[in-house]
Amino acid sequence: MQDPDQLSIELESFPDEVRPMQAASAEAPFSSPEYIFEVKWDGLRCILFRDHDGNVRLQDRGLTDLTADLPEVVKAAKRVPPGSVIDGELVATDTDGRPNYPRLRQRLAAGARMQDEIPTAYLAFDALYLEGRPQLRQPVIRRRARLAKAVEAGGHIFVPDHIDEDGVELFEACLERGLEGVLAKHKQSPYVTGQRSPFWLKVKAVKSDDFVVIGWTGERPFDALVVGFYEDGRLLPCGTVGGGYDDEATRALRDRVVELAAADSPLDPPPIMMRPVNWVKPELVVSIRYSEWSPDGTLRFPIFNGLRPEVHPAEAVRHRPRVVIGGHVRPGSAAYDLTRFPF
Repeated sequence: MQDPDQLSIELESFPDEVRPMQAASAEAPFSSPEYIFEVKWDGLRCILFRDHDGNVRLQDRGLTDLTADLPEVVKAAKRVPPGSVIDGELVATDTDGRPNYPRLRQRLAAGARMQDEIPTAYLAFDALYLEGRPQLRQPVIRRRARLAKAVEAGGHIFVPDHIDEDGVELFEACLERGLEGVLAKHKQSPYVTGQRSPFWLKVKAVKSDDFVVIGWTGERPFDALVVGFYEDGRLLPCGTVGGGYDDEATRALRDRVVELAAADSPLDPPPIMMRPVNWVKPELVVSIRYSEWSPDGTLRFPIFNGLRPEVHPAEAVRHRPRVVIGGHVRPGSAAYDLTRFPF
């Protein structure tokens, strides 16, 4: 019988671009022997290509090429065998070693010239190809084992571990550490490019989601952004965001909302607003942190977290409130160690 991997080689050529597999949302943390559990790092999804000649290319989920901006990751990627495609997360950290998304966006805006001030790390968590052999149809538990064996971690590239079965304990550790949350992956799940699959489930400890900018308030851009989300294909408003902007983000946002100015509201029907709104075309996506959803469908205490140019507006959908389970995680346990990854 022909090896299924060899059959895949005959059917599939080495890819030029890949849209990564996405996770669905879980309502609450859970434990299960059928799943592995990983820390959900607050960074930028990034596909790493190293072709058969050893050339390295980095691409975000929007297919933007990031290679020239990340020379430290390109250099570290020499540890990845040629003929490989790796899925992972690009992160920049704060002084406590926690991923910090605004710092990452600052670094990406500045490019390679800030590699010493804001270095990045690439956290490899899945293998789509290794040494020219497709891995997508293999179960995730096998792909991860092959990845850990194939990639020599160090420098600016790492292969974080996972924990079996006990997702609740890892979620509690993320709560205590102030990390974004947990990803649960069914052990038998294949890799399905470009799709949001129920084989992967995300449970966020810190609420942050992507929203579409639909307008702004103030005399000139801008005192606050008006944001919305999609539900069942319909664009709905969820309030205004007036805090969290640094000077660089403010300048970038001012330029974009001027470019996207629209005479009419993108909402149908137009909402009744307490203040005049300058509407924009719903093409700009931003990340917002918030405490919870109010009963009227608006965000409580929203804070701007960063631009999300790699995210398509249609992906900005509402994620329903989640149950949060508290607890104490024992230092030295597997869950404790996973949340203190040595970048």
